[in-house]
Amino acid sequence: MKNGKKAAIVAAIAVIFLAACGSRANETISSGEIVVPEMSSEDLLVSSLEYLLLDNEEENEQDLKEQQNVQEEKEEVSGELIDVQQDAEEPLGETVIIYYGKGGTLELIEETVILQEKTADELISELAKHNIVSLDTKVLSFEEGQEGDATVLYLDLSKAAGEYLRTMSKEAECIIIASLTNTFLENYQADEIYLTVEGKSLLVSNAVYVEPIGRCTPKALMELAGFLDTDETQRKLPLIQEKE
Repeated sequence: MKNGKKAAIVAAIAVIFLAACGSRANETISSGEIVVPEMSSEDLLVSSLEYLLLDNEEENEQDLKEQQNVQEEKEEVSGELIDVQQDAEEPLGETVIIYYGKGGTLELIEETVILQEKTADELISELAKHNIVSLDTKVLSFEEGQEGDATVLYLDLSKAAGEYLRTMSKEAECIIIASLTNTFLENYQADEIYLTVEGKSLLVSNAVYVEPIGRCTPKALMELAGFLDTDETQRKLPLIQEKE
């Protein structure tokens, strides 16, 4: 479009120039009266050239503005992409560690997950996904405290937690308790935890947990409960009281 406009102006200038030349030729031949126009051909030619140059300047300015707008749009889009990338890299919540049993063994799996908020309820819900507690297990209360130099947790669960445990084998009981214990101690940087059900000491099929439990493994709990006969059992503190 711009090129067509310029071509039209150039053609007009050429016509004017040729007309001016014709007028001068006629002046040399004719001896009649010459009428001088208000604007000479030379002036019209100069004016047309000035218009053409002015038009070029306006087009250049317009092109420059368009380039600046395109560049600004690119920078804006680039900035938005960077923001999206940064948001994607930042975890949307809190990172926690969950422990649960590894099928067919007395080992625990350690998994890192992201929760919306680190709370006792959220941890229990996450453990329920791995059958460490039943889906209807609820947190009745959860507190943190100090006993001497030790940071101690107090976790009281609903009746469903005890009922669920008592349906398990000895090995499964120890896996569940170790998973609960290590998950809470890890995420709250505590030393020991009291596990209770409806305000009473945790009761399982063969024992009652009456004292706080520290970090442990399922195998260590089985030894403490007397499920495994090893010399190591005699050197540990009595965390478990036999069921009457």
